Amino acid sequence: MGDIDNLNFPRMIGRYLVLRLLGSGAMGSVVLAEDPRIKRKVAIKLMKLDAVRTEADQHEYLARFQREAEVSGLLNHPGIVAIYDVGEVEGHGPFLAMEYVAGRPLDGIMKAGPALTMKEKFKIIVGLAEALDHAHAKAIVHRDVKPGNVMVGEDGRPKLMDFGIAKREDASLTQTGTFLGTPSYASPEQIKEGSVDNRSDIFSFGVLVFELMSGQSPFPGSSINTILYRIVNEPPVEIQPPVLGVLPEGWRRVFDRVLAKRPADRYPTCTAFARELLDAVVELGKEERREILGLMRMSGEAPLPEIVSTSFDETMVVARPESKPFGWSWIAALTLVAVGGLGWFLFRGAKGTRLQIDSQPTGAKVYVNDLAVGTTPMNQALAAGDKLRLELKGHRPVTYEVRPGEAPKAFPLQPVISEELIDSTPRGATVVLDEKPLEGVTPLTVRWNQGQPHRLTLTKEKLGHASDFGVGEAPGGRAFELKEATTAETRQEPALNPHEPGALKLSGGFSIRVKTAGKDLGELSPGAKLPLPPGTHQLELSSVRHFYKDTRAVTVIAGQTAPLSVPGLASLTVNTFPGSGKVFVDGVDTGTESDGSSPIQLALGRHTITVRGPKGSKTETVDLTGDKLLSFQL
Repeated sequence: MGDIDNLNFPRMIGRYLVLRLLGSGAMGSVVLAEDPRIKRKVAIKLMKLDAVRTEADQHEYLARFQREAEVSGLLNHPGIVAIYDVGEVEGHGPFLAMEYVAGRPLDGIMKAGPALTMKEKFKIIVGLAEALDHAHAKAIVHRDVKPGNVMVGEDGRPKLMDFGIAKREDASLTQTGTFLGTPSYASPEQIKEGSVDNRSDIFSFGVLVFELMSGQSPFPGSSINTILYRIVNEPPVEIQPPVLGVLPEGWRRVFDRVLAKRPADRYPTCTAFARELLDAVVELGKEERREILGLMRMSGEAPLPEIVSTSFDETMVVARPESKPFGWSWIAALTLVAVGGLGWFLFRGAKGTRLQIDSQPTGAKVYVNDLAVGTTPMNQALAAGDKLRLELKGHRPVTYEVRPGEAPKAFPLQPVISEELIDSTPRGATVVLDEKPLEGVTPLTVRWNQGQPHRLTLTKEKLGHASDFGVGEAPGGRAFELKEATTAETRQEPALNPHEPGALKLSGGFSIRVKTAGKDLGELSPGAKLPLPPGTHQLELSSVRHFYKDTRAVTVIAGQTAPLSVPGLASLTVNTFPGSGKVFVDGVDTGTESDGSSPIQLALGRHTITVRGPKGSKTETVDLTGDKLLSFQL
């Protein structure tokens, strides 16, 4: 109590007994207090009126303080610090009594430790994603998502706090001062246009997760101007070495999207981002992964209404315009929440039943009545007669009309299969497609699956060409120019030192473990190089996660780098009837049920699929050339 006495704090704030000072800033202080009626510890936030210079600013800050209490009253989530009471102390100004979290701020943990495990990091990520999605469903934007506004409790769960100064469309709060957010976590549109919506929070959340996972900022700089310039104009920095336990290509794919410059290119929700990041992690065990997935609501990927703001120094609460179809006023929505327990599912209004929309493969864009609403998998409010359209690059679009009482199952998306002319200059080159030599020489017509990536290699004597094609990409009939190898990685010239090591560079969509002569050479990530002495090596390649095994002989030339390619990946979904069982791939338990709801990522090629259930077992052999739904009677 000594510090309280010295700082001239009252011993009682309202009915709360002040215990000690927790922290103090330019605009206010936070003290620990106790509610004597129920013996509950609370944190009380006091505003320093004498810190506000003019009467007009003082009036505005008082209005904002009250607005913060009103906004917090709309939120009810275990991942958000709760507001219990609001009042005013004579001589000391207004106060907020809020939930007291026994723990440490996330920024302190990230800077000073202790080091967090992958599971502990994901508990924080998932908890914050759920909290932010809850706020966004209530049309509330935090505006200042950063580690300093997150408390991590003693149980390892996060609490999002300091929702700042709220504003609603019917309020008339003005901007005071300049940019009040934290520059390192601001979104590009926040910096350029001064506007924020839920997608700005998603960007800031992506920056936070990037730092939590890697220990580095995605947009570093020694000055605010440098940081802001990089956020607006540059991609996130490459992490070298890659984050341990995360596939490098998955890391790049996920953070390129969540930190996209255009808001429309980002994930629809924070939970969708967290789930896709989890898919790129290989360090977690099956039980840990299930535990983390269990923390996510099925509704976490539902698209959210656009929230428009005019000032980037304020947390925004914006009611939707009444002219929008099915739009309800906040009063009607809150009344229905209280009466019917419908919660945040009402944010799009009375639109029928909320259904799960999924596809095989996932990631398809979903359109409802020609309006883009998100990507699969997702939840969406649908009514009878609504027209769905799913589009995915490299696959044929699927349309579906919602019928009364019918819930759509996962939509199988068929890849676009085209006949492609492979030609070269000069002609007569041999063709290798996905590490498989084709019969004949250029010009050559091949069957091309646009639903998967491909690697094309053409060679003729000392001339050659190699191209990588992503999903949805095709040669398009163009002739590839063959050139003599001139780079250090491709020219096959003897090194000055014949004993100098060579290298293999992995190209493909997943990491593999490499063994040779009984020696384990470790995990090799896509794009990484494996140094080897000159000569021929018999390699054993494997990926437990993707059920891939192969042996091959490779020749390494001194001082040269040769490509080492692996096949692409595809999703296999197993559905049995009646009933389900455990799914085994090539004799290995996948940890999934044959209920048609859990796709398995497999390397392309032949696999033996076994389902073991209480009524028996059955085995099928599949030649996987693309995403596949395997359905049979058990």
